[in-house]
Amino acid sequence: MNNETSDKDFFKNFAIITVIFILFTIFITVLSIVFASNPSKENHQDELVSLVDKRTLPNASENLASNPVIKPKIQLAAGASSVSNSGEKVYKMICGSCHDNGAAGSPITGNKSQWVSRINEGIDHLYDSAINGVGVMPAKGGLASLSDEEVKSAVDYMIEKSK
Repeated sequence: MNNETSDKDFFKNFAIITVIFILFTIFITVLSIVFASNPSKENHQDELVSLVDKRTLPNASENLASNPVIKPKIQLAAGASSVSNSGEKVYKMICGSCHDNGAAGSPITGNKSQWVSRINEGIDHLYDSAINGVGVMPAKGGLASLSDEEVKSAVDYMIEKSK
């Protein structure tokens, strides 16, 4: 008999809690509708568009495709030089970080067996791979400021060390 009473009490309490929860949900829904509704049904779209135009008009009018392209004159900083780096210097600066230890599957400089197949593909293919990137190696080893000649000299340096 005790189980019957406890089951009845459980279902009675469960029904009361469910009704309270439903009434609370309805109350919150009504409140959100009341407070979230906009009493004025005016459309402010034109005003918003004009405000956006005011903020963006100066930039929008300057960046038209019909405007001539103005290329800034680049001046080197004091102490900077436009002299290209040697192949060994570029290798030590960039390439060696991967090619000294074979990181990410790169051929190790000086390991003839790893380089022979690449050398047989031709120097132009090696130059192209180094300049444009191949696999996980980024273009120019990740230093975009290098000239193509500097990259080629680094490739020549690695080939010389790997023959």
